Amino acid sequence: MPDWLTPELTGEIARGVVVTVALTLITTVSSFCVGLVAALGRRSGRRWTARAAGTFVEIFRNVPALILLIFLAFAVPNIVPQSSRPKVFFRNAFWDFLGDLTTLPLPYYAVAAIVALSCNTGAHLAEVLRSGFDAVPQSRIDAARSLGASVRAASLSVMVPDGLRIAFPGVINRLIHNLKNTALVGFVAVPDAFQEIQGAITKTFQASQLLIAAALLYLVLATVFEFVLGRIEAALWRGRPIDRTIDV
Repeated sequence: MPDWLTPELTGEIARGVVVTVALTLITTVSSFCVGLVAALGRRSGRRWTARAAGTFVEIFRNVPALILLIFLAFAVPNIVPQSSRPKVFFRNAFWDFLGDLTTLPLPYYAVAAIVALSCNTGAHLAEVLRSGFDAVPQSRIDAARSLGASVRAASLSVMVPDGLRIAFPGVINRLIHNLKNTALVGFVAVPDAFQEIQGAITKTFQASQLLIAAALLYLVLATVFEFVLGRIEAALWRGRPIDRTIDV
């Protein structure tokens, strides 16, 4: 091990990796839920529901994730009067509890990062899932309706699970992109892996070695994440080899 890589520095980077993994897991679940709701909303027969979902997708899909992060972290608190701002966003029982739970110095910024990444990734996932839903053969839904299922029941029991299976390769791609987007949270003072590595560069001036280590770290994380998501995809298709051949 190089002399400049002290145990203290290693511990800081390790804590950053934990934050990155936690952010990835949280935003994976939240963005998928957001994307599923938005995709179903865009297919809704209610005009205003479809318009609201479409507006959400267009806004959060086309605004860069970094701008969303900075806006939610720094611009939103400015809406509240300065005298009340610290109590609302930084110093109250809820934020104190969240800080104690996560050990983050400013938990509001982490929440803002989660919301921004969830909305950005969720908007992209909405279109991926909608394309999967559109690819489900209408004959399957008609068969469910002929057996007495309502429109909603046919959608939930046929369109959603089959559409998810078809769309899942695109979902995997977008969720891996979301993992890489977590490297942006350092811009709003969230101590993730990349921010800790940047701090290590400032302390040691070993930019080349640490940036190569950062690239390898995200490569490993993305590879492991892709493997896990691939196992989930295999589980979704288990027992349906004929359907997969027909639909894909």
